Amino acid sequence: MKASRMLSLLGLLLVVALLTPLGAAAKPPERQAPLAPLPSLLTPLPRVAGAHLVVTRLTSAPAGARAGHAYLLSGTIVNLGGAAVRSRVVVHLVRVGSRPLAIGGTVVSLAAHRSGAYGVRVRLPRVLADGSYALVACAQLRCVTAERHLQVGPAAHSRPVRLTAAASKTCSSGAHSLSSFGDHVYPETGNGGYTSIHSDVFLAYDAATNLFLPGTHVVLTDQATQCLTDFSLDFERTSQNTKDGPNMTVDSVLVNGRPASFTFVQPTYPGDPNGQNDPDPRAHEAGELTPVGGPESNPFPPACSPELLSTNPNKQTSLDGTQCPANKLVITPSSPIPSGATFVVQVGYSGRPGLHNDGDGTTEGWFRVSQPGDTGGFVTTEPVATEDWMPLNDHPSAKPTYDFYDTVPLGKTAIANGELVSQLTNLPDVNFPGGSTTWHWHSPEAVASYLVENSIGSYDLNVRLAASGVQYYEAQDSAIPKIRAAANKTIMDVQEDITNFQSTFNGPFPFTTDGVIVGVPSASFEEEMQTKITFAGGAIDLDTFHHENMHQWWGDNVSEANYNLTFFKEGLATLGEFFFAARNAQAAAGGPGTPAGDAAFEQSLVDSFNSTYANTVLNWTGAPSDPRPYSLFSGSSTYNRPGIAYIALRRILGAASFAAALQQIQRTYRQGTITEAQLESGLKAFLPVPTAACGAKLSQFFTQWFDTAYPPGGGANRPQITGPGLDGGGFQCS
Repeated sequence: MKASRMLSLLGLLLVVALLTPLGAAAKPPERQAPLAPLPSLLTPLPRVAGAHLVVTRLTSAPAGARAGHAYLLSGTIVNLGGAAVRSRVVVHLVRVGSRPLAIGGTVVSLAAHRSGAYGVRVRLPRVLADGSYALVACAQLRCVTAERHLQVGPAAHSRPVRLTAAASKTCSSGAHSLSSFGDHVYPETGNGGYTSIHSDVFLAYDAATNLFLPGTHVVLTDQATQCLTDFSLDFERTSQNTKDGPNMTVDSVLVNGRPASFTFVQPTYPGDPNGQNDPDPRAHEAGELTPVGGPESNPFPPACSPELLSTNPNKQTSLDGTQCPANKLVITPSSPIPSGATFVVQVGYSGRPGLHNDGDGTTEGWFRVSQPGDTGGFVTTEPVATEDWMPLNDHPSAKPTYDFYDTVPLGKTAIANGELVSQLTNLPDVNFPGGSTTWHWHSPEAVASYLVENSIGSYDLNVRLAASGVQYYEAQDSAIPKIRAAANKTIMDVQEDITNFQSTFNGPFPFTTDGVIVGVPSASFEEEMQTKITFAGGAIDLDTFHHENMHQWWGDNVSEANYNLTFFKEGLATLGEFFFAARNAQAAAGGPGTPAGDAAFEQSLVDSFNSTYANTVLNWTGAPSDPRPYSLFSGSSTYNRPGIAYIALRRILGAASFAAALQQIQRTYRQGTITEAQLESGLKAFLPVPTAACGAKLSQFFTQWFDTAYPPGGGANRPQITGPGLDGGGFQCS
């Protein structure tokens, strides 16, 4: 546990002066409250034994920086420790896939509990390959990344903005869903009429009370794909879970800086011919399947998935036919937004973030941490609970980039997606009479809605810059017992090795950072939060670690186009577990590159397939591509069945061609989404015998493995097309 110390008035003033953002590139959170009176500047900060140097900021190079030129960068640094320190600050030029290059450095000397500014003259190499480069300053165990990357050559492929073919003069409401008619897995989520481009999240969070304070807001940059009279966001302000659910209020809404009117409405089932304001109450009911059914035999598709308060399977349809909550925040700007126009939405809100009850009765979202000396929040949000702590376009196909500016009580740590840009100390104010810290995290890569991470609390955080150019962040709640925390760290430290191993199948790691957060709440699952994998209950294990890290490619970089495709990415993550078991067998038999070791690797995969294929019931009675909310994350049709289907595909295509197919799919759909048809087409392109007959056989394979529900019993009631050397019918074509 961390104790407190008192910082002198002069020292605190120095910290505040030095840590104020410099230059036009910085985007500090807006201050909503006046500074506290001068006497309250005696502010407690954590006491750290020994020297503990923390780089807190690095300025960006000029926008027009060129290879071969030199530039002066500046930053701030703090010694949180109780002993003086003299250490070197090194600035690296970092490109994922290349060894970091030190391009400048300086030596700083700081007394205990003091801060200072530093300047570094950096020189860019005369020759730089095309790509995006980060500037990263490191000292001891903490690095920060300059907010703006250097772009050499043409920008990398980015997701296309979907616009209508021609701007229409007719203006109308944006759709309140991104699902299609008949969809019954979270059809209430997502919003049409615009594309999400970038999100700035400004949280003012009191960890002790678990409240978002005044000044909390999001700034969403979007682009209209039609002329909009109004549009919507997803935001669950309150729920039936009065104990752990959210209780928030929208305080204000601005569109392009002007006040906008807003209201909350229920979702309507997608494709309702009477429109999304259908007066028929049956158009706004919850259900597990299409049609809703329920006590009134509702013939319509569901407008939302039920928020079950119990995991009891006998109660899975208990809320079918009940009214959906009004979680659609409909915003009407002062004038219509033209098609193709970029617009900015600011939503101010406050109150208590919380948990969402899913269609299977489990919870996800903002888990409160509340115990002596350890308060805050632990965020893990699959599939929809990001809307329980911020308004957004809550659908996996909505993938903006993000910046997070979390202002938290002094001594607390905020952790979000991407790169740590700065850690800045603020004067006391009415929100934080004891002082505060603003943590700025930047994700240069797009993030799907359910992968947005933002945990705040008593987390011990460190970062390591790997030879691959990836920054690896590790965070654990300080309440985790020391023996357990040490065991956790031993496992966390192998993330680079796991990433390098999985890169041999998936291709280059798709992000500038990777990392792990181990929290203490007893959430019912671990999650692949993008670049910050979350483990609940204070512990981490290697098998799950391989599963979640595999998701960084599958689900994170390339996301599912809709919730019914959850099997696509969970199956590939399960394949990551099978690869881990095969790697262990390989190591035991002589290691990679040896005949015995390589044979053991392949045999392990065959054994994993055959043992799972022998299952008589669970794998076959539900079609992976047609789940219901209750079984989305509990049925083996989401995990094991598609997992061994990928083993069979690897046998059909051949190991090298299977890896080539995965890597091509990663390149084609990077930072975007994929449909089932696109996935199957990408795999089919690598058939070793590309005849019409073989293509037709592979199409039958996909139908049997992904789209067919079988009667119980196994045997003939399961896919009959498998792969060479596997149980079942194999794969024959010519």
